[in-house]
Amino acid sequence: MTADRRQQPRRQKAVPTITERREADRRRGDRRSTARAPLDLWVEEEKGDELYFRRTGNVSLGGLYFEQTIPHTAGTLVRLRFALPGAQQRMIEAQAEIVNTPTVKDGLGMGLRFISLSDDDRLALQAFLDEHGE
Repeated sequence: MTADRRQQPRRQKAVPTITERREADRRRGDRRSTARAPLDLWVEEEKGDELYFRRTGNVSLGGLYFEQTIPHTAGTLVRLRFALPGAQQRMIEAQAEIVNTPTVKDGLGMGLRFISLSDDDRLALQAFLDEHGE
């Protein structure tokens, strides 16, 4: 005959919750590792045979964020083309991956990580960030 497991002493002990681990949880903080600059401009986004024009919110050496846009699935690869503001009007071309999408009710916006960026484009982007970065 088996005793009711719910009546055993281990079920009656209150186990304290460890909160220190939650405080250090990386999802609570800013996970960006590079400086970023607010940037409001149109970007050409190419996904296969589809061409989109997206509005940016900010840019960094690591990637950029599209505001108020219907996101692709995380992991999708896209090609980007955009001109940095300023006297040079340099066109930046990069391949990027969608790395995050919002979980809020409206579900608009997406973060992209650059996975391919030429050295010249990286230098131009760094110069822009040095001048306009936060």
